[in-house]
Amino acid sequence: MMFRKCLIPFMLLIVFFSQNVQLAYSFGEFDKTAVVEWVIDGDTFRTDIDETIRLADINTPEIDESGYWEATNYMISTVKNKDVFLDIDDKYTYDDEGQGPRLVCVVYVDYNQTHYLNVNKALIENGLAVTWDHDNQFNPSKWNLFVLKSEIPEFPSWTILPFVLMATFSGIIIKKRLISKS
Repeated sequence: MMFRKCLIPFMLLIVFFSQNVQLAYSFGEFDKTAVVEWVIDGDTFRTDIDETIRLADINTPEIDESGYWEATNYMISTVKNKDVFLDIDDKYTYDDEGQGPRLVCVVYVDYNQTHYLNVNKALIENGLAVTWDHDNQFNPSKWNLFVLKSEIPEFPSWTILPFVLMATFSGIIIKKRLISKS
């Protein structure tokens, strides 16, 4: 009976904190930072960390298709020679479309003092890309064009701390109560 009394508040805390974690991570996280050295096309570029980046869940026209140059030039003006912040797909990390492994990412770039621009969403909003939703961690329908800098958690995230503290504290309480009952 005592175990059940401890378990219910513990479960309520888990639900509460998991909702807060979900809210924080719906905006993304920065796994890596890089400088864009070369734009390959509207949804792919090379970085100074020797990685090729493929923008997650969007598709831009190929070189022989209408709109290729508009999408590519937009990418050049938006990210070339700039710092980009990469939210790497936690499910697959890389894709390989015959061009070698590419990190699959939602890409952010500084927009102003308070906001980052979601480059993936910006391409869609500007009519330069279409959504191409894949089985990964991302959900393009939940992307925001601009994200407050204060809403991007750093890794390791402060949102992990409540879980660690809660698990430790609950384990100690449950252990003490079970020992005192026996």
